[in-house]
Amino acid sequence: MPRPTRVARRGQRLSLAERYYERGLAHLERGKLDLALADLDEAILLEPKRGEYYVTRGLILLRNNALDEAEDDFAAGLSLDRRQWLAHYGRGMRAFQSGQYTEAIDHFSRAQHIAVNRPEVYMHRAVAFFMLDNAAEAIKDMEFALTLLDPGDTKQRKQANDWLAIFRR
Repeated sequence: MPRPTRVARRGQRLSLAERYYERGLAHLERGKLDLALADLDEAILLEPKRGEYYVTRGLILLRNNALDEAEDDFAAGLSLDRRQWLAHYGRGMRAFQSGQYTEAIDHFSRAQHIAVNRPEVYMHRAVAFFMLDNAAEAIKDMEFALTLLDPGDTKQRKQANDWLAIFRR
């Protein structure tokens, strides 16, 4: 799953909400989802107009299989900022996990229009196409994802190539 972006402000003090958000991201990176959720809850209470806070919490909820709550947060994030590609990506993952592959493709496509160079979007959309028996589109997306992947990311490159082998059968 992609990482939410950090608050990037050099030389400026972070607000209390931004500090909770940053700490929540640190907990997320260490796999401490309950602590991450608690910090995101605090960030949202302090600054309820920050779409990225909702989207990040939605991604954590998605990991915890709280699909409906995740969807609520993705919707809230998008209502505050329509360019939240991670919200569309999260909605795609939610639909994918629910077996709604056409809906997943729609959301991944929306994410792709906003964040054109995110390989994970193309990779997941490729698998959704494959689940709908559209191997040609699956191959096209996965091949494009490979061009976007960091050459040093051997784990994701192997996953993409393994999927391509399945798609081509």
